[in-house]
Order: sequence, then structure tokens, then C-alpha cells
Amino acid sequence: MNHLFRSFTQNMKAKTQFLAVILLAASSLVPAWAQNFDAGSNGSLGALNVTEADVIVDLPPDGRLHYTTVTVGAGRTLRFQRNALNTPVQLLAQGDVLIDGVISVDGSTAPASPPIGGAAGPGGFDGGKPGFGAEFGPGDGYGPGGGTGGLDNDSAAGAGAGVHAVGANGPQQHGRPYGTPLLIPLLGGSGGGGHAGQPGRGGGGGGGALLIAANTRIVLGENGSVTARGGGRGSSSRNAGSGGAIRLLAPKVEGTGKVNVFGGDSGAWGNHGRIRVDCLDKTALTLKFEPISFTTVGANMFVAPSVIPRLDLVKAAGKEIPLGTGNTVQVQLSFNSDTNQTVTLRAQDFNADVPIRLTLTPDSGPRIVIDTNIVNTAQNPATLIIPVGLPVNNLTTIHAWTR
Repeated sequence: MNHLFRSFTQNMKAKTQFLAVILLAASSLVPAWAQNFDAGSNGSLGALNVTEADVIVDLPPDGRLHYTTVTVGAGRTLRFQRNALNTPVQLLAQGDVLIDGVISVDGSTAPASPPIGGAAGPGGFDGGKPGFGAEFGPGDGYGPGGGTGGLDNDSAAGAGAGVHAVGANGPQQHGRPYGTPLLIPLLGGSGGGGHAGQPGRGGGGGGGALLIAANTRIVLGENGSVTARGGGRGSSSRNAGSGGAIRLLAPKVEGTGKVNVFGGDSGAWGNHGRIRVDCLDKTALTLKFEPISFTTVGANMFVAPSVIPRLDLVKAAGKEIPLGTGNTVQVQLSFNSDTNQTVTLRAQDFNADVPIRLTLTPDSGPRIVIDTNIVNTAQNPATLIIPVGLPVNNLTTIHAWTR
């Protein structure tokens, strides 16, 4: 396919901060929420029991999995197959979620063959493409915090930025920090930059994005774990992916298991992700959070607000993009094409002057970043046409996010 779409909603920082104030004020309503909390599962998939063998679940188009209960037994692993839009995973249950094994949305290390970037976990962003000789430089990692391609020494790793922190080797080499501690919207980790060579190695994939929500409780046993780790660096690449995002949501979250969003190679080469726990009863919340410094705990007892601001790509290089089918698109101009093109963005329900970042990430060479604003006050929705320069014969991925 010439065009690949991904759909996810966006939040502006100011609006997120305002939302946080409302949520903190509402936390006094705990007794009513404890009786009426609904994780949103309709139970249509029945009970999920990962006890006899490891399981890989194919994600539906919206990423929402509706179970009655979920059980992951000791020594077993539950993973997910990305859908066409690469949405985050929403694992929803009407009853208990019991985890004595592993639930994983980890990113992967770039393979040696074929020479490509490492795949992200569901809801995350892939690693950058490898270089092919002197004329085709390596690509930057994908995602809001994608790492720089081409860096190849221990003191200058081009790792992807985590969804919060600047990485161990300093902000000048790593991608930008992004996201919000509330994990609304839920956004995965970014990819590490590719490596030069003939061919080189791709960057590690970012950790995915996972929501686990239950009407009753989530329990992680002593050996249970939930992971969204970034993909590690390869044998000839220093560029790992960043950790992803995990949110646990239930009236009671308990246990002594682990929740891990480390960047690639345990955070030494990729930046960490975020963890968020929302529950009412915290009396048995003794989980091991890795890293604990990027973990927050609250009582935001809903899967998502009723109205979420959204930013969409609706046209790129003359290609109309149907609303709701994605805000990521890939474009490849043929030889002799006009490199002067435009991208049209659509903002809805921000009710503000929205700072946005448009990125164009080619398979070969560095990304182009355009920071601008779209006014979503008098008009809702509002659109903005942005002039861009696109390379010819070089597949380019276009993203747009709020800043």
C-alpha cells in the first residue's frame, strides 16, 4: 500500500493540565465510583485464559478487547498482533484480571536480515531505517521522540526519547520528551535512529501502549509482570527504542508483581516510558514499578473523557485522507515530481490556539520538523494548510502531534 494510516487522539498540554485539576477535584466522589465503575467491556469475547500455552491475540480495528475475565497463568505470556492502524491495546474485563505470567507489548531489536528498523509494540513507533552506503544515510526513528539516525559511538547514542524523560546520554542526541503523566491519550514509545553501513542496522522499536481496565480488580502475582519495554540496540547499532505506556484502571489494583516500561537495554540506550495506575482501593498496591520515577497513581476512574480533542491529517501531497482513518500517512514522490507540496491538518474540540508539530521522516536521511499553530476557537473544527518540501524517490512518513 502507498498509504498507511494510524488513528489516535491528541491532547494539548494546557488542556491536559486543566483536565488534571478537574480530576483531582472529583476524587472526593470515591464511594459512588466504587459502586458504579464500568471498564467498558461488553463481555463479547468471553473469558480469556492463558494457562495452557502462550497466546497472541489479533487486535480488532479499534484495539478494544471485550472479555468477561482475564487470567494469565504462571510461565505463560500474552502478546498482541498489531492491527492496521497500530492502535494501543485496550484490554477490558467485566470481572477480575489475574496476572501470574506476562502481558507484553514490548518493542523489538532491529533484525540483521532483512535490514529494517525494529518493530514497535502495538501503539508504539518503529525504529529508523538502516543506511545503505554513502549515498543513503540512515533514517531517524519514528514517533514524537524518535532518535537521531547515524550516531555510532557509545557517548552519542541516537536512542528514541521516552514518553517522558530525556535519556541517559543527554538531550542533544536523543529524541524529544513528550506525553502526559495521565496517559490520556495513551501513546506508545518512539523508535531509535538507524545506523550507517552497507547495509547498517535499524533502530530499536518503541514499547507499545496498553490499557488494562477491570470492573472489579487487577491482581499481579509475585511472578506476574506487565511490560512495554523499548527494543534494544543491535550488534552494530547503538540506537535503542524508548519505553512505552502502561495504564492500569480498576476499583482495586493489588499484588507484588512488576510493571516495566524501561527503554531499550534497561534504559541505558533508550529512554523510559510512563506508568499510570488509577484505582480507588490502594491498600494492597505494592507493585514493583520499573522505573518508579516515571510512575503516577491517582483515581481517574474512566477509560477516556467523554470529549477528547483530536488532531487529524486530512490531506497530504494532494491525497485526500478520510476523516477518522488516521493522522499518519506515507508519501513517496516519483522522480521529476514537484517537491513543493502541502499538508492539511484539522483540529477539533480544543477550543484554543493549538501549538502543533508536523514531522516528515524519510526512510533515508534526517526528519524535517515544522512547529506552528492552528486556531481552534472561532471555528470548530478548524483547518490549516502547511507548505512542506518532500524528497523525491524517498518514502516519507508524515505525523502531526500537539506540542
